Amino acid sequence: MKAQMTPAFKPARRIRLHEEIVGQIRDLIEKGELKSGDKLPPERRLAELFGVSRHCVREAIRSLEQQRIVTSRLGDGTYVLDDSEETLVEPLAAIIEQRRAKLREVLEFRRLLEPQIAALAAAHVSDGDLAALRRALDAQIAEIGGGNTGSDADVEFHMIIARATRNTVVQEVLTRLHDILADSRDFTLQTEDRRQWAVATHANILAAMEARDPQAAFRAMHEHILHVEEIALEWSGE
Repeated sequence: MKAQMTPAFKPARRIRLHEEIVGQIRDLIEKGELKSGDKLPPERRLAELFGVSRHCVREAIRSLEQQRIVTSRLGDGTYVLDDSEETLVEPLAAIIEQRRAKLREVLEFRRLLEPQIAALAAAHVSDGDLAALRRALDAQIAEIGGGNTGSDADVEFHMIIARATRNTVVQEVLTRLHDILADSRDFTLQTEDRRQWAVATHANILAAMEARDPQAAFRAMHEHILHVEEIALEWSGE
């Protein structure tokens, strides 16, 4: 009896869950069901929809960000990237990423940027923005009162100001900047004195925003950033 030949099977490849999520989101974009500027559901909701863990969703979002398909804005959410926005932001973002190891240069860039952002925001801030800033400051105080650093609310406070400029490029650049500075921010908020100082200087910035005074907002943010820079450089040893 003639021996039956075994077909040339190829090793099976098990697609990782996050890759499947990436594929589904890309398909939705290609079909036009997700468009440039659309906001994705929150991480928790995506985990429920896909039937996976939140960690798996985070891996998928990180992969999509690396492919420049979506962008995550701290304190706001994840958005399908606008091609025109990507063209403007990517060269500057690449420079920031290249300087990740040079903390002093990144901090100097922040000192040049954020006071100007605060001034611009003060000229455009809405009543809704002011209410959001007050909530973020209250949340920071509550987090600190609960024994935490208040860093999440701290970042949210700065991102609300960026959004108040009504400039998406500003928002994207500041998101990248705060991502890079995450470790140094944790250090700056390690002690109770520093945490209370952060609250006090945020209150000064909020007061300038409420007065809709660009010059006062610039000065308050500059004072805040300058002190943060000193502490961060102490942490880095530069």
